[in-house]
Amino acid sequence: MRSFLLIACALMAIVSCKQKKQDENIIVDKVVTKKIVVTQRMEDSDQNGTFKWIKGSDYRYNILRTASDSLAHVVNHDIPYNDNCITLSIKRTDGSIFFTKTFTKENFSPVLPKQFMDSGVLLSMNFNKTIDNEAYFVVSVGSPDENNEEFCYAQLVIDNFGNTRAETYNEAME
Repeated sequence: MRSFLLIACALMAIVSCKQKKQDENIIVDKVVTKKIVVTQRMEDSDQNGTFKWIKGSDYRYNILRTASDSLAHVVNHDIPYNDNCITLSIKRTDGSIFFTKTFTKENFSPVLPKQFMDSGVLLSMNFNKTIDNEAYFVVSVGSPDENNEEFCYAQLVIDNFGNTRAETYNEAME
């Protein structure tokens, strides 16, 4: 009887240690991560200078470029960017303001190629020259990526009454 009990205990031990067959199909919820796209901004810039103009008088200018949250975003090489606006201020010798206006690339749309209107940002403005009663500033619109050299120029012309117009920039005319 003793051997029967030992055999019964041994069988129970074997049966209780037997592993249960596991299902080979493992169901796991797929984790989907959304790529967060952050809109890029160019650094603000501020430049000052002087030029001689009407009757040989000195004029001081300030060109302030800022990234704008109110303008439509521009996608350039699959990266979204804030477009920029540029405020140009011109003061007379006595410090009084002759001209001040904020420009966007829309101000130059009549003379810019469509590709730069669609995927470029307003990059810069620089004083160029004066001829008689007009002051000329060169404007660039293009890729905000520093490693990309896609851009084009336009020209802002301001007359002695403060009227403005956009023109195609032509280096050969310099």
